[in-house]
Amino acid sequence: MTRLDNALPKDNYQTQFGNVEGAVWLSGSLYVSEFGPGNNPPPSRILKIDSSGTGTVLAATAGTNGLAVDKAGRLYGASHKIGGIVRFALPGGTETVVVNGYNGARFNSPNDLTFRSDGTLYFTDPNWQAASPNPQSRTSVYRVAPGSSTAVLVDANRSNPNGITLSPDEKTLYLTAQDGVFKYAVAADGSVGTAEHFGAGIVSSGDGMVVDCAGNLYVTSTDVIVLSPEGKEIGRIRMPSGAGSVTNVAFGGSDRKTLFITAMGSGNARGVYKVDLAIPGYPY
Repeated sequence: MTRLDNALPKDNYQTQFGNVEGAVWLSGSLYVSEFGPGNNPPPSRILKIDSSGTGTVLAATAGTNGLAVDKAGRLYGASHKIGGIVRFALPGGTETVVVNGYNGARFNSPNDLTFRSDGTLYFTDPNWQAASPNPQSRTSVYRVAPGSSTAVLVDANRSNPNGITLSPDEKTLYLTAQDGVFKYAVAADGSVGTAEHFGAGIVSSGDGMVVDCAGNLYVTSTDVIVLSPEGKEIGRIRMPSGAGSVTNVAFGGSDRKTLFITAMGSGNARGVYKVDLAIPGYPY
């Protein structure tokens, strides 16, 4: 495992809790969110990390947490700044709001998002970075149909839903929350079934997730825990001492066999790591 020492610009950007989040691979570069100081919702910026491991600021006031890419190769962010989902035009980072409210109020603090190949968007809305009082009375999971700007409630019964991703065949939606890891069956129209515990007894809660081409799920916790499609632990990627709390993961590199890992904390070991794996993954 290698830490990308120059991934975070050395410009004295004052971070909140040392939070680095939202890793996603796009067109030969890794994109991450880095939080700044301030009251909820806190500021954050998007960094672009090139193939040499050097990070530069793409969007200085993005206000994002999780990042994702759709089938067309466009960059999106879960924005706690505007309380919604935002698309970023590259290379300049111009923002377009996709969806920013439910039942007449902004979302609490959108955290993570994932796209189905037809453009269906799924995202989580905990209250980690929400203003007080919370705009939404419950922490929930939502979906948005292709071409729509209207959110449909998926699940309002999860405690601070966090990471979200799809299986390679797009028939299963995975979710992490404070009350566990869950899976949902996905129907052809994008709707989902009831939540089922996944990996029970292995991962009590988690943050970001990604899948590989065999359908294995990589869940960030204290380390990165690898679960088979049946929910059994088949591997564990242990982080170096002092790396802090693991926040997110993304596959990238020319062969999609490099796993990038973001870690938050107060020490110099926080930041972005990479490890080479034997199996390729998806770049969500």
